[in-house]
Amino acid sequence: MYNKNIHFLGIGGSGASAAASIAKAQGYQVSGCDKTPFNEFTKTFDKKILFTGHSPNHLKGVDILAVTPAIYSLDPQNPELVAAKKQKISVLTWQQFMGKFLQKDKFVIAVCGTHGKSTTCAMVGQLLEDAGLDPTVELGAIVPKWKANYRIGKSKYFVTEADEFNDNFLATQPDITVVTNIEMDHPEYFKDFDAYKNSFKNFLGQTKEKIIANPANPGVKQTLAFHPMGTKVIIDYSKQLIDFSLNVPGQYNIMNASAAFQVGLALNINPKIIQKSLAGYSGIGRRFEHLGKSQGVEVYSDFAHHPTEIKVTLEAAGEKFPDQNLVVVFQPHMFSRTKTLFSDFVKVFQKARVKKIIIMDIYPSREIDTGLVNSQQLVQAVGKSSVEYIPNAQQVLKKLKSDSTPNKVIFFLGAGDIHQLAQDFASL
Repeated sequence: MYNKNIHFLGIGGSGASAAASIAKAQGYQVSGCDKTPFNEFTKTFDKKILFTGHSPNHLKGVDILAVTPAIYSLDPQNPELVAAKKQKISVLTWQQFMGKFLQKDKFVIAVCGTHGKSTTCAMVGQLLEDAGLDPTVELGAIVPKWKANYRIGKSKYFVTEADEFNDNFLATQPDITVVTNIEMDHPEYFKDFDAYKNSFKNFLGQTKEKIIANPANPGVKQTLAFHPMGTKVIIDYSKQLIDFSLNVPGQYNIMNASAAFQVGLALNINPKIIQKSLAGYSGIGRRFEHLGKSQGVEVYSDFAHHPTEIKVTLEAAGEKFPDQNLVVVFQPHMFSRTKTLFSDFVKVFQKARVKKIIIMDIYPSREIDTGLVNSQQLVQAVGKSSVEYIPNAQQVLKKLKSDSTPNKVIFFLGAGDIHQLAQDFASL
């Protein structure tokens, strides 16, 4: 089995690249392609196995085509997908491949939720590492300590970030599941909040032993009540919050660390080791990430793209920088999310205690602009003179360079390509 040749269509993605790296470490022959395959997530691969674009020629000798799930809706006539079906090559999503092959015979710890998945997953992974349990870890962000979005371990433990979009996490059958929170998201796939919660219900139903959850979150409470969990042990970490300080700011990180602490206890790890590991946790890429200082200004980048994420990130920023002027550059992510959560975005920006907010054009990701919503409408609905629409990166850079606001800190928020803009500004 381990000499199988696996080709990853969409290997540049934050999750697919991690799965490909773990597959390679487990002995599979790996190759991959993407529109832009060379990025921070694929640096560890030999460039010879990465291909730009898509071609049936990439399938020579391939046993399994592992695809990014969005391919089915966005590009169903993709030449590799079509050719693989004609050649009767097994086609799986990369999550299905991971669940069927990479997680086989492993003790799987899955972290799911609308927010906080990557951070909590990294906390759990580093905790198991610090406890000497040598886990394999897959997540969608770079962990500085590992310089990668994965960790290769030799033990039975496999820690994974479980993504609800497209019901992707249903490919995993965890021994322990962590649920951080559940709020409506991914309206491009889920028709309403009930459908969203139902997906989580199904995933939790697949958990074999323990569910570590936060029923104080309404969505979690409703989902747990939605479906009796039978003999599974449900641990409410919201009633057992950590009482020690962290290196990372924000109440939300106290919640994330409290969930990770309960995972440690469930695995019988010494509480002193758990505390030391979590207290030393220093963050991951694009989560309150400090990029440096530019023109006397501290620059931060954060993945926050949902109203709740923006709210808690800005609250944490206010706590960390109480005496400085916060300037926010936000790039909305996807038209469907902006449209569905429009009023929530408006409320967050109206209440935000910051000096200035710049809102860029919507990053389309896997969608096409239907003309139903745009960033100008969002700015107008917020209705504050401190909130300004500037469409693109070039104009934002020009504005920031000429901005004379004293004593300021800039936060770049969004899940699109705004991180590149943040890096460009930080390097000025």
